[in-house]
Amino acid sequence: MAEGRWKPVIWMRRKRLRDDAPTEAEAEALVGESFDFAFDNEAFSDRVLRVEVVGSEEENGADGKGIDSSCTVMDTPVLRVNTIHVSSAILAAKSPFFLKLFSNGMKESDQRHATLTIADSEEKAFMALLHLMYTGKLTPTTESTLLVDMLMAADKFEVVSCMKLCSQGLIDLPMTLESAVRCLDLPCTIPLAAAIKEAAKTFFAETYKEFLSTKFQDELMRVPLAGIRAILSRNHLGIVSEGAVYEFMLRWACSQYSNSEERHKILSSRLLPLVPRVLGMNDSILIDHPSGIINFTIKREKCYGLFPLGSMRSPPFHCAGRRFYLTARCMATEQLQIFGLSVNMLEDKGAVRGTVGYKIGVKTRPSLQFVTKHISSTTTDSKQPVGCRVPWSEFIADDSPYFIDDELHLQVHVKITPQPE
Repeated sequence: MAEGRWKPVIWMRRKRLRDDAPTEAEAEALVGESFDFAFDNEAFSDRVLRVEVVGSEEENGADGKGIDSSCTVMDTPVLRVNTIHVSSAILAAKSPFFLKLFSNGMKESDQRHATLTIADSEEKAFMALLHLMYTGKLTPTTESTLLVDMLMAADKFEVVSCMKLCSQGLIDLPMTLESAVRCLDLPCTIPLAAAIKEAAKTFFAETYKEFLSTKFQDELMRVPLAGIRAILSRNHLGIVSEGAVYEFMLRWACSQYSNSEERHKILSSRLLPLVPRVLGMNDSILIDHPSGIINFTIKREKCYGLFPLGSMRSPPFHCAGRRFYLTARCMATEQLQIFGLSVNMLEDKGAVRGTVGYKIGVKTRPSLQFVTKHISSTTTDSKQPVGCRVPWSEFIADDSPYFIDDELHLQVHVKITPQPE
């Protein structure tokens, strides 16, 4: 009878063991043996890890040189302290960082207590990382931002096995705007960093195919340069939308870069080359809203290309809801060739009506100041371009005062005075 009573129990225990065995997918997510039973268990721990959580992310280096704990944050208030029982052997086996902490003669290496100081924004990821080091298993999550945090923590504490799991998890998990933005800045030392960045760029390109739609404008103003470049380079930018794309880039650049020189550099070298048929004058563009002052730069070699009857046109710029563009051209009269500049106003139904004041300036040597070459005013009903002309031979001469370091610097000032109602 006793033997008969024990058989079902043995069978049930064997069945339970089979049911608890990891699936094939779970087995792939395991790295090494699991020591889950020992996590924060005093009976299986030889050290106490004192984790100080502070309110700042300003950190010292984490290479173990000249510091008495694995990570320190200087001159910041401690918000709370977590105490965790840990096995130095388990942590040292998974992390060269902890190996140094527990064995390289650091101040606390021969003591039972070790101290870490981390920012409060790192706390959740650090605790998940510790648990992963014990279990060798990535806990299923739908939070891509948590995986990014864990990945950064794993990189910081040199836990390579955990970096691999988190990296693969990020590639497999759908991204969010926040996680995609952060993935673009991952250091190249992280395993699969290139693949993760590629996934983030794909996220931007596919999510914001209709990036000119008004519903995306606010969130896109927070996207970094790499994300904007992914959107522009991986989506078809039709010629019809060229002006709208240009306007979007200007809004984004103004929201991201308060310094006009930095903004100009980003626009001219990183963004404008991605837009089709944006020619000549876009080599250098500065804009100062809402005054209507636009600065253009044209390289001397582009000006040479205008001879004998060529022209180039800038993308549209705005003033009081109306669109304008600048044209540079080489043209012939009965007597000679001339270089001409003109400002043209596009037809905008329903836009502000009134008087339009124009001023065109050129920076000259040796003063390096803008000299006014044209000033006039018209009404918004007038569709005639306004501008100025210079003899081609004078303009393009080797000693021409108009070129500074082989660049022609132009400034257009447009001001609209609304008509009285």
